[in-house]
Amino acid sequence: MTPFPDAAEGTPAYKYTAIHGKTRVPIENTFGRLKNRWRCLCKDRTLHYGPEKCAKMITACSVLHNLALKFNVPEPEPAELQNMPLFFSDHLFQENDLIRGRVMRNILVDRINRLHT
Repeated sequence: MTPFPDAAEGTPAYKYTAIHGKTRVPIENTFGRLKNRWRCLCKDRTLHYGPEKCAKMITACSVLHNLALKFNVPEPEPAELQNMPLFFSDHLFQENDLIRGRVMRNILVDRINRLHT
C-alpha cells in the first residue's frame, strides 16, 4: 500500500494519505523490532522462501515477540547481534542460530514459570 503523493486536500485520497503517514512509522518500527529480535526475518530485503512459508515465519516471530514482551525478555543488544549470522536456509541450519534460539526460549520459559508459581 502506498500513499497518494499529489492528493488534493479534503479528498478521500488525501485523508487516506494522512492516515497512511501516521501508521507507517509505528509499523516500520514494529518490523524493525521483529527483525532485531528474530534475525531470520532480516536478510538482503529479498524473499528467501515462498510467500506461505514467509507468512508462517512472520506470524511465529510475532507471537514469540509478544510473549517475550509480556514476560519481559529483553531484546538482544547490538553488540550481541554483530557476530550472529543473519540468515539460515531450509537445508543449512547454523549452529549459532540453534543455540541462540534455545537460550531465548529458556529465558522465556524461566520467566513464564516464575510468574505462574
